[in-house]
Amino acid sequence: MSITTYPEFVQLVDQYKIFPFSDLIPDHPSLTSVAPSDSWHKDNEHDPWLWRVKIVKDEHAAYGKFFGSKLSFVQVSLFPYIPLLLSQGNNVEARFQSGLLSQHARDIYRIIKEAGNIDARNLRKESRLTAKEQKKDYERALVDLQNYADIVITGAQESDIEGGWSSMCYETSEHWLYETLSDTPEAPRHLAEAKTAVKAELAEVCTEKALKYLDKKLRLSL
Repeated sequence: MSITTYPEFVQLVDQYKIFPFSDLIPDHPSLTSVAPSDSWHKDNEHDPWLWRVKIVKDEHAAYGKFFGSKLSFVQVSLFPYIPLLLSQGNNVEARFQSGLLSQHARDIYRIIKEAGNIDARNLRKESRLTAKEQKKDYERALVDLQNYADIVITGAQESDIEGGWSSMCYETSEHWLYETLSDTPEAPRHLAEAKTAVKAELAEVCTEKALKYLDKKLRLSL
């Protein structure tokens, strides 16, 4: 399988529902596996590096580290179920009180929620985790929040320095789904409903190995 255009990428995300940026799910395609290696970082319409932000801006998919430390795209109609499944219905404060989230993660979530949308540079300043030795705490908190789908990556803020790396922008999933998107989806009400709906969707497109992996990560059979 190989693709060279952005519409083909959107089609694959629509088809597979959960589509990793790089190899992650067994027996399942990813953007790096289907896009030619010589097409990256060309800064043109065929550059997959640009697609990762465009697909979010075009409201086709959510983007973030929902499974461990690797990035994935989740098709927009499926995504409302994902925060409920990954959190098992427990909000940020409940998970903090249970010891499942650090205070850094809770504080960063509150900053993002209050801002609506904030880039990583300003987020780190607001979090006051700016010392070199605090970088791991800051990055760990961001990953933890994404692993529960509390937050999503919604864009890239260009660097003020010429040639500098762009900075990822974040929103809470709730804000992105119910305020940013032009078509507001219906919020799932029950965990059992979410499990049934997502498993049915994935069973149609995933191999046995891929479904087993996602079943475990999303706790669909528990």
